[in-house]
Amino acid sequence: MLPRNLRQEALCRAYVRAVAARTGLICGATENDLGFDLFLRGVEVHGHQVWDGGPQLDGQLKSTTRAAVREDAVAYDLEVRAYNILRQPNASRPRILVVLVLPEDENEWSSQTEDALILRRCAYWMSLRGAEAPASQTTVRIAIPRGNVFSIESIQTLMDRAQGGEWP
Repeated sequence: MLPRNLRQEALCRAYVRAVAARTGLICGATENDLGFDLFLRGVEVHGHQVWDGGPQLDGQLKSTTRAAVREDAVAYDLEVRAYNILRQPNASRPRILVVLVLPEDENEWSSQTEDALILRRCAYWMSLRGAEAPASQTTVRIAIPRGNVFSIESIQTLMDRAQGGEWP
């Protein structure tokens, strides 16, 4: 059996892929881990033809049972290397962090019936573009607004903005 952290990572990938599928986006994994786990890309529709060529959003995925979910934000300790990659102001494409918050008890992570496959808790997204340099050498505590749920609506909005040249 995979270690717990890899099972958490697999659930985060599944969560993002499910939302991307419902949004109608291409979701692909990067071959080499150079700071991003996957990308989301739109498609171009021309008449009855559809092809790969829309805006792209790069994502770094994290999964945790230890985030502090507060009334207005989710506090998460991000490694400095990841933080620095995500905060670059002159990146060539938009980048976001996606953090899946799972229950502490692994038995509560998911359940399945003939009617539903349920993944418990929620994933949140955040752009760190232009964030200030970290004071720490190990981790940076970030506060992801609770309104930044990684959902069909929020990702469609991000992709629409990317199409127009706006970055999150």
